[in-house]
Amino acid sequence: MSVPPDRYHALDSLRGFAMFLGIVLHAAISFMTVPPPFWPVRDRSPDPLADLMLFAIHDFRMQLFFLLAGFFGCLLYLRYGARGAAWHRVKRVAVPFVLAVVFVVPTVMAAVLYAELENARAEGAPAGASPVRAYAAELVAARPDEGSAAIVLGQLTSGRAAALVPLVHLWFLYFLLFFYAAALLAAPLLARLSGTRFLAALDGAFRRVVAGRLRVAAPALCTLPVLLTMKLPAVDTQLSWVPERHLLLYYGGFFAFGWMLYRHRDLVPAFGRRWGACLVVANAVVLPVMLAALLGGIGAVRTGGDVFPWWLGGFAAQAVYTWLMIVGLWGAFLRLFARRSAWARYLADASYWCYLASITPTVLFQFVVKDWPLPGLVKWVLVTVAVMAVLLASYEWCVRYTLIGAILNGRKYRCRAEGRAAEPVPAARGRGELCEPLAAEPGEG
Repeated sequence: MSVPPDRYHALDSLRGFAMFLGIVLHAAISFMTVPPPFWPVRDRSPDPLADLMLFAIHDFRMQLFFLLAGFFGCLLYLRYGARGAAWHRVKRVAVPFVLAVVFVVPTVMAAVLYAELENARAEGAPAGASPVRAYAAELVAARPDEGSAAIVLGQLTSGRAAALVPLVHLWFLYFLLFFYAAALLAAPLLARLSGTRFLAALDGAFRRVVAGRLRVAAPALCTLPVLLTMKLPAVDTQLSWVPERHLLLYYGGFFAFGWMLYRHRDLVPAFGRRWGACLVVANAVVLPVMLAALLGGIGAVRTGGDVFPWWLGGFAAQAVYTWLMIVGLWGAFLRLFARRSAWARYLADASYWCYLASITPTVLFQFVVKDWPLPGLVKWVLVTVAVMAVLLASYEWCVRYTLIGAILNGRKYRCRAEGRAAEPVPAARGRGELCEPLAAEPGEG
């Protein structure tokens, strides 16, 4: 198969959208009616809309991201070969992962511990509190006259924190390392099957699904058995460094689908057809069914009834919703962002850094506004806008044209207007195109 020379601009934008949507999702957590125990901020003005938005976004965002990762992973493999693709993923995934663990995660730990120290001073450590809250309460009891900022600094410099570094939101990069390793090992085996009846049958079945009317129903049916292994009535979240096998299998299915889709990239437009109908049905029909099943299951738990029928129906609806949203957004972005756009390219590049660095400012802004006498929805918007502004400003001034930006997205060069047309920057050593190239790589995923 020949590899097209141009970028998939629409899919780059779609990947960036998924990353930015994660910032919106995390900004909503403190405004949920029942925030998860691990989140350190609980706002005084919860809004049920935050619960709804988080439930909906969580059901398709990372699934879409991993599908795109598989798609671009196959692109890199066919363009550069196994060795070149592996090196590319080391530069764009493994190195950012290690650097984020070393430099970003400590700031997350500091923000979370500071918030929990202040919470412990105000409320103590009630039953069911998170381990971080309980630990914060112990620190406050041991050092009642010491400020929270001083306690945080002492903990981070004591050396003990190094043994407690959490994975937090970096689990997606952690999983990508597993998926790319597995794909690069399996791809040569798949190539050896070229021309066999087995591969022809597999490719034929995949093409019929993607091009036919079952492009939502068939993948949803394959997804459902793995969903039934979840511990919660929704997709679980990876929190520890020990990979959850059912989550590896679940997200690995989307990665594999994306890899296969690039092998049959002539079907990229067909996969997103009737995108408008998919988005309407997903949110006007399937989402209410998901919520009804969830509430019914919660009611059955409280009354001691049979929960399984509710969970089965809920997971079935979630599987359908996931694939309707993937197909719908895929088609929408192909329709709306197919042409190269400087601002869309900029945001797609910025999204990587913004998501990696997002948790710390999100927690801090949530903590600042948590007691403000404003509606929760208003504060949610304020937090989201403030976090986005800080992250985009940091990307422009501190990341894009620096070594960090080169690691994340390839080298970029700032244009200098000198009363004449900008001179091209030499593309020597394979590092650039023009004064500020749209991209240094064919697709990131």
